[in-house]
Amino acid sequence: MSWSDIFADPADRERVRWGTEHLRFAASPATASLLSFQRIDDWIRYGQVRYPQFQVNMPAGGMPPTMFTETRQYLALSMPGYPVTAAIAEQLRRGATLRFVGMEDWYPPVAELADRLTETVGASVAAYAFYTPPGDDGVGAHWDMADVFALQVEGTKRWHLWNIRDGVDWQRDQTLRTGEEPDHVVELSPGDGLYIPAGTGHRAFAGAEGSLHLSLTVSTTTHRRVVATWFEAFLAGIPLLDRLPVDGDRLTPVAELLRELAAAAEKADPAELLATADAHEPQVSQTPLITGAVPGRRLP
Repeated sequence: MSWSDIFADPADRERVRWGTEHLRFAASPATASLLSFQRIDDWIRYGQVRYPQFQVNMPAGGMPPTMFTETRQYLALSMPGYPVTAAIAEQLRRGATLRFVGMEDWYPPVAELADRLTETVGASVAAYAFYTPPGDDGVGAHWDMADVFALQVEGTKRWHLWNIRDGVDWQRDQTLRTGEEPDHVVELSPGDGLYIPAGTGHRAFAGAEGSLHLSLTVSTTTHRRVVATWFEAFLAGIPLLDRLPVDGDRLTPVAELLRELAAAAEKADPAELLATADAHEPQVSQTPLITGAVPGRRLP
């Protein structure tokens, strides 16, 4: 079922060349229907989201929340982050993008979707939505650490893509600094989807009616995470106050420490290490607030 959360035809999953090439596909109608221009408008108009669940972005970066939110008083309490509809609308008129983040934390259908996908791919899944006015991009050219599945919900969007660069210098930050023409241009209409491999440079421009798309990011386990997981376990066994001497021989204890590192790495169980590095907490808690209640059960 989980692949049908992304693809209209789950068999399209076989066409994905993970980490190497982008892919245009037919998106899942059920997932695309979770969002709409009207739903986004209602979330803002009725204060159903609060900063930082939503952000306002210009190509140069995020805007300070004081420009589009307000603090409301309730008795002696201050509750910041409430959306100010008119202020957000004004920023959109100036070319900003309304960005919803971490939707798997607060929108139940997306939380359930993320859990299904995580169980299938063994990777962390997060969700973002981008509500962009006509002709604008709102987010400058950049690349992501995760693989991205962009599902076009309403309006159109033209994606500029740059192939993953060679070497490592470009990885110092995620802003893509290039004056080059894009290697690929892909136009998405409602119902289309686009797979963007991690590291692929991209920038997207909304069409004449504006654009709304849902991005599902899939963060697979990296070599760095495997090493960090093992090293954290090794580090836990080193006494906090063990340190090099102030005077005398400092090289010998360093050499001994390296030998211990090598011996521990040799003894590590790859299967156990992978299981630990791959472990993911579910988004949807199975703990009932009231004994006997069924978590996640939808009321009629």
